[in-house]
Amino acid sequence: MLNRDGQIAAVGTLAEIRNSYPGVEVVDFGEAILVPLLVNAHTHLELTDYPAWAAKAGETDAPKDFVDWILRLIRVKRRLNRKLFEKSVAAGIERLIRSGTGAVGDILSHYPSRTAYRKSPLLGTLFLESLGQDPAVIQRIRKGLESVLSEERIGQIELGLSPHSPYSISATYLSSLYKKCRNEGLRCTTHLAESQAEVEFIENSSGELVTGLYLTIGWESLVPWPAECSPTEYLRRRGGLFPQNLLVHGVHLTSADIELLAEAGMHLALCPRSNARLNVGKAPVAGLLKAGVKLALGTDSLASNDSLSLWDEMAFAADWFDGQLDAPTLFRMATLGGADALGVDSELGSLSVGKQGSFQVLRPETKVALRDLNDYFIAPGRTEEVEQVFVRGQAQLGVAPQRSFFRRKKP
Repeated sequence: MLNRDGQIAAVGTLAEIRNSYPGVEVVDFGEAILVPLLVNAHTHLELTDYPAWAAKAGETDAPKDFVDWILRLIRVKRRLNRKLFEKSVAAGIERLIRSGTGAVGDILSHYPSRTAYRKSPLLGTLFLESLGQDPAVIQRIRKGLESVLSEERIGQIELGLSPHSPYSISATYLSSLYKKCRNEGLRCTTHLAESQAEVEFIENSSGELVTGLYLTIGWESLVPWPAECSPTEYLRRRGGLFPQNLLVHGVHLTSADIELLAEAGMHLALCPRSNARLNVGKAPVAGLLKAGVKLALGTDSLASNDSLSLWDEMAFAADWFDGQLDAPTLFRMATLGGADALGVDSELGSLSVGKQGSFQVLRPETKVALRDLNDYFIAPGRTEEVEQVFVRGQAQLGVAPQRSFFRRKKP
């Protein structure tokens, strides 16, 4: 692979590149594997330090269910000094890079923490989260949201919107946010059909989200009328099924829901380790693949996961879905699938001419045959084998020496 000015200029054997580009300087990585940077399509980096916060708050027991987990998360966050969120985002960025990630779909609720991205090399979208049922509160939230969105990007990452989920935001506000995204070309992301509690809430305005979440946070008078439909159909009615709205989780989808997603050209980020940790079920991947729904992969946050590594996520998913997602499919979800979902597929997702000279170097313990490469990628242990990470031809601080690769020698 030949790098020129931070872009891939050629891909081929060493002999082919030397023949076509005489005089290039060669960096030999030896018995290593060069792999595209991964794309984590869904996470909440402001919660990277959540395990330490929860331990300090005494919230160490396993949650009883999905709603109990949400309430614990709220309790822990309310006790925090808000200055800790920026530090947590920065820690998450570092973890992503060290595990070979080059782009992210990150959801942020504490907007001032976006400053952690100023010097980050990560591409993707920083989705500003918004939710609420009270019109007076929503009006105040909207002003702050508009102010930050006017910046358009911070560092290398663009700003987008995240209407949190069908159960946490009023129908009117949800529709207005989707209209704004469509009219202004903003990227968007929404949690969808993550739990059975969400399905029950949307269909009947009942269940644990009412008796647990709404009652606890003082929203008992704001419970909406039953929509009498699935969360997916609810999003369709609110104008939320458009390709730039990256959906997340999709655990509780019916065949009719899947059809709607496929017809609308939707992207869906799966988060299997988070779903397993919260015991909410498995996404219907066989139906999603058959329908042609475009899939990506995310880790969610460290409030419901053990790591931010997509290598770990792929290894878990291969087992969790009982082989329904084969190795090539999983690897594509973690690379081109995520890059396409976040709109950075022209720069990342594969080692192709014209894309960024961004890649990671894996150092396997034993030599891997070409025919076994796909299975190697989804086997446990890859995170520990990430030896170096390059972004636009430059090694990242703390990962490898600061030098470029395959450069032309100066005359």
